Amino acid sequence: MMSHTLKLGTLALALLIGCGSPLAAAQSGRGGGYGRQGVSRVAAHLRWLGEQLNLTDGQQAKLKPILLREGQQIRAARQDSSVSSDQKMNKVKEIHEAFQPQIDAILTPEQQGKYKQLEKEARERHQRTKAADPDSVPKQPVRPDDQEDH
Repeated sequence: MMSHTLKLGTLALALLIGCGSPLAAAQSGRGGGYGRQGVSRVAAHLRWLGEQLNLTDGQQAKLKPILLREGQQIRAARQDSSVSSDQKMNKVKEIHEAFQPQIDAILTPEQQGKYKQLEKEARERHQRTKAADPDSVPKQPVRPDDQEDH
């Protein structure tokens, strides 16, 4: 159970940070972003964030459309076959950074700090995984809890 929660957390962070790591790693590898199961992925990600950040129902309701839009843009960027992998990663990072102020506006200062720490931990896990076995890292970033009913 703890391992499953940790895996979901890693995926959610990968999507949140928009790089090929925690948030990116949280995704199922189907192209990143909130895709076919977008709504269920967002719901799962919100559950995970809710647990990690002690989000209120109101905060979760406000975050849901933001995370859906961010995920859609990330998915489109990752599926763009006209650019290199590095360019895709940079675009995903830009998208995440563009949505961050909207997310921060909903979180308390304490939650913002915890969120940044979760992102940092996710990036570090991604780097360790990538360094240990570059082929084991999903090509498409995923957010923690960006998994199927995720």
